[in-house]
Amino acid sequence: MSATAQSTILRDLQKAHGKLMDVSRYIIPRDEIPFAYATQDAIDKKGIAIARGTSVGFGVDEPIVRVLLTIRRFDPAMRSAACIRYEDDILHTTIETIRDVEVYEPEKFPVGISTMDWGIASVCKKGVPLVIACPETSRGPGGIYILGTNPDEVANRILIISKRLTYNDI
Repeated sequence: MSATAQSTILRDLQKAHGKLMDVSRYIIPRDEIPFAYATQDAIDKKGIAIARGTSVGFGVDEPIVRVLLTIRRFDPAMRSAACIRYEDDILHTTIETIRDVEVYEPEKFPVGISTMDWGIASVCKKGVPLVIACPETSRGPGGIYILGTNPDEVANRILIISKRLTYNDI
C-alpha cells in the first residue's frame, strides 16, 4: 500500500476517533476505546490501523484487529470496528438504538478454537450485523463491537448510543 493511502487511513481514523472525546465515560472500556480501520485489501494486522488513547498506527496485535479480520472474511466492505464496554444496560440501549445486534455466548465455543474467532464467525454466517456483543466470562472481559464500512459510521453509532444512555439517565 502506498504511503498516501496509509496516511489517508490514519487521518480518517484519527478524525473519527477524535469525535469520541464527547462520549459518556461509562461506555469506555478500562483501556480506552480500541478503534480499527482496515485498508481495502487487508489480510493481516499489517493492513489494519488502530487508534487507542493517544496512539495510532498499523500492525498492532489487538483483539479488535482479530475481530475485524474475521468480519472481513464474511463482508469485505466492513472495514472499521470499535469496542465499547459491555454492560447489560449499554447492550439494551444498543439493541434499542441500532437494532441490528447479535450476541454470542463464549461458553458455547468448541474446544481448540479461538473463542473470539468462533463467536464472531458464528453470528456472521447469515450476514454481518452492525453490532456484535460478547458478555464477560472468566476468560476475559466482554465487549460490544460496533461495526461499519468506515470509521465515521462507527463513531456516529457510538455517539448515538452514548447520547441515548445519557438521555435515559436524566
